[in-house]
Amino acid sequence: MENIALSEAKERLEELIERAARGEDVCISDPKHGNVRLTPTRSAGLAPPYPTRIPGLMKDRVQISNEELFAPLTPEELAWLSGEGSP
Repeated sequence: MENIALSEAKERLEELIERAARGEDVCISDPKHGNVRLTPTRSAGLAPPYPTRIPGLMKDRVQISNEELFAPLTPEELAWLSGEGSP
């Protein structure tokens, strides 16, 4: 990944956009704003990073009773949530 100063990026913007569209990492650095990465959007022909969500796909496939859903957590679950069981 090449770091390019903002002043230089202003002069070469079209070239940098073409490089990013081809999949290259383009990083533009500015002392005031920090570093930013120029990346193509989905409309540039790239697939989304995750599958498209289909609402209601799992409807009626998972059954959880109210008693099970609202039951207090076990001591093991509480320990895991608090990070005590982590290596």
